[in-house]
Order: sequence, then C-alpha cells, then structure tokens
Amino acid sequence: MNYLNRFKQISDEAAEALQGLVSDMINKNTTNILEVGTYAGQATLRLAAAASNSPSVRVISIDENHDSFSPTAEESLKASNLFNTSVEFGELDRRFEENIVKANIIYIDRFHNKIDEKMALIQKNVIVPTKVIYRNPKNSGDFPFEVTEVSPEVKPRARKKAPTTETKETKKETT
Repeated sequence: MNYLNRFKQISDEAAEALQGLVSDMINKNTTNILEVGTYAGQATLRLAAAASNSPSVRVISIDENHDSFSPTAEESLKASNLFNTSVEFGELDRRFEENIVKANIIYIDRFHNKIDEKMALIQKNVIVPTKVIYRNPKNSGDFPFEVTEVSPEVKPRARKKAPTTETKETKKETT
C-alpha cells in the first residue's frame, strides 16, 4: 500500500489493527463499508485493502473538507491500485444519514464528542445488522477502537386470524 501523505490520524500499528479488524468482520453479506472522516485517507486506504479480497464490497468514504490535504486520499488509493472506494465530500451530517442504510460496517473517525447521538441515529436507521467501529480518543493509549453491533429493531408482524368455523353439535335425544 502506498499512503502518500505524511499526516497520520492514527499510528501505523492502529491502522494495521483496523485493517485486520475489518478483514475479520467482512462476510458473504457485507456489501459496503462506510468511513466517516476521510482526512488524508490513511484509514480509507486500510479499509479499501481489507475489502479488496471481497470483490462485491465497496468502501464509501465521506468528509467535509476536500482540499485540506495534499496528496489526497484519492491519490493514495490510485497509487495502491485500490478502486473499490468512493470518496465523497460535502455536508457530513447529511451524507452520514444518507449512507447509514447502505453500510454493513461503519468506521467513525469524526463526531468524537457526538458518538452517543450518532449511535442512536444508526440504531434508528439500520436495516441490516451493522458493526460500528469508532475511535475513542480518551482510550486510544490502550486500544484505539470500540466495536458495537447494531441490529435493526424487528417488530413482530400482526398475524391474520384464521377464520373460525363454528361447528354445531346436535344432540339426539333418546327416549
């Protein structure tokens, strides 16, 4: 892998651990990995590498700032021959809400002080079981990631009542 930028949001060891963690989470039902907070693309590159063994899995990376880093995430992905990723920029909150339902794995590297609010939003909107990985900067000395599995709330269906057929018993009186 060719990460072209000097900026490192997380240590190399943590980036490697993230890649291994996501590789282990990917299964036959995984279609998309959502990364919230692209920055310069360090984690994006690792997520794309983890997904590269499964041709049907794509990484959707979203952020607000497109021109903050040079070289960009897209340049590192291209240099690494990883094309299973889309990098989108714009209003992060809106993009986050739009992409929740598309993801089976979500890696949040933003919203550190709003994580409870974002987890509630994920819980409300997921339609398939989703694994959420987020960085907790307060615990990053021990292990930089927390993992939570969120399942959609399944409401029981109302069952149709079977039509009742009344049977009348007739008694014959014997005398």
